[in-house]
Amino acid sequence: MSTSVLIVIIILLGAVSFFFRKKKNYPPGPLPWPIVGNLPLLRSLSRKFGGQDHALLELSCKYGSDLVALRVGSNDLIAVSGQEAIQQVLHNEEYDGRPWNEFINLRNFGHKNGITFNDGPNWREMRAWLVKNLRVLGLGRRQMLDLMTQELNDILEKIKDGGVRNLSKITAPAVINVLWTLTTGKKIDDTQRMLYFIDLMERRSQAFDMTGGILSALPWIKYIAPEKSGYNLLTQVNTEFKRFFMETIEEHKKNYTGKEQDDLINVFFKEMYSEANSDGLFNENELLIIMMDLFIAGITTTRTTLNFLFLNMIVNQDVQERLHQELDKVVGFGRSPDLNDRKRLPYTEAVLTESQRMCLVTPLIGPRRVLRETKLSGYTIPQESTMILNLTSIHMNPEYYSEPDIFKPERFLQNGVYVPDKNLILFGEGKRRCPGEILARCAIFLLFSGVMQRYRLLPDPGEEPPTLVCLPGLTISPKPYDALLIPRQAAPSSVDLPN
Repeated sequence: MSTSVLIVIIILLGAVSFFFRKKKNYPPGPLPWPIVGNLPLLRSLSRKFGGQDHALLELSCKYGSDLVALRVGSNDLIAVSGQEAIQQVLHNEEYDGRPWNEFINLRNFGHKNGITFNDGPNWREMRAWLVKNLRVLGLGRRQMLDLMTQELNDILEKIKDGGVRNLSKITAPAVINVLWTLTTGKKIDDTQRMLYFIDLMERRSQAFDMTGGILSALPWIKYIAPEKSGYNLLTQVNTEFKRFFMETIEEHKKNYTGKEQDDLINVFFKEMYSEANSDGLFNENELLIIMMDLFIAGITTTRTTLNFLFLNMIVNQDVQERLHQELDKVVGFGRSPDLNDRKRLPYTEAVLTESQRMCLVTPLIGPRRVLRETKLSGYTIPQESTMILNLTSIHMNPEYYSEPDIFKPERFLQNGVYVPDKNLILFGEGKRRCPGEILARCAIFLLFSGVMQRYRLLPDPGEEPPTLVCLPGLTISPKPYDALLIPRQAAPSSVDLPN
């Protein structure tokens, strides 16, 4: 063996010993490689088991621990599984931080702003302000419901003749327009502009995983492989997002007189131009990032949840039949469903819950930055560690749900009554619970029940039947599919529903 080779081996062994030595009382996990850490292993397992959440679940089983320690590039990452450990992270302040890496730095244009990738006093103040003013502007109130009803009517008009349709493309504008109206004061009426916005969100959500991709692990790689690392893609998409939102912000700025209080941008301007804003917390970059937070998080997840719901109806025709029976009996055909029907539609509610349990758009939530050294599940968690929470470990746990891979809405019914499940985590919990939860829940219920009331969904006869195979990314999504919509006729109102 040559001297140079021996030196290289000694250096590598020293690097392993120095950087990856076992920390005292640290969670178990695979031995990381120098430089790349466990990134190759994580990617390999994700391909093998069908997603990063399933890869982490496999590692949790292998090491017999709800906490698994990984090294992703130069970052310490702890994957958390199991109800007890996940709940502790969601509800304890020491886990309220957000990490700051190259992926997040690019996404936020180099600024720690907004409500998604931010923490500390400014985050708490801005989040409280946002939640308060969205409610003032109509979130969860009659204004929002009226907007959603209008959008549902537009959808039903577009598909009135049935036929083969891509429901995802048809329903996406409805959710966008409700939030866009609350934020900017008007809908996106330009069809091409709407399609461009939808495409922009799709390109981003499918390009990256929850760890931030290779950019957060190996930030220097952007100089060596800007294309393969995703750096060029992320930079391009973010530039397009910024241009899209800034056009609307600049339009508002030109017309702002100080009296307008009819949308979120104008309400923000009032704060920004106020003498009380001496610390500059309210600024244009903050507004830009808030808009990105609202639309990237809210629209993508709501749209994809609906996409999974319609797909589950195609795949599970027996469930669809029973859903139709309930809608016929309770709502009939003289009007569309509204939120007042929700308590009288227990099976519909159970279908919504079961689809989200099996096909949760965000099976991994986080990442969380540990603000101070703490204990979790008996292990010592160092300050500045990054935590990701694997909700698949709960939602697909056979201890909670028998035959978790089978679509069974009745698991959420008792004597014909819908019973909420405390194990499920659909919109997060704690101080980082999704601020748009009310909008998402209303949109999912109204748009899904409104379409299903009037149509039977079948596979596209010209294609192979769709399956529940998911596409990985920041969020999971089904493979693109079309559905054959068959207009339904009024059914007898005396149909008896099984429990």
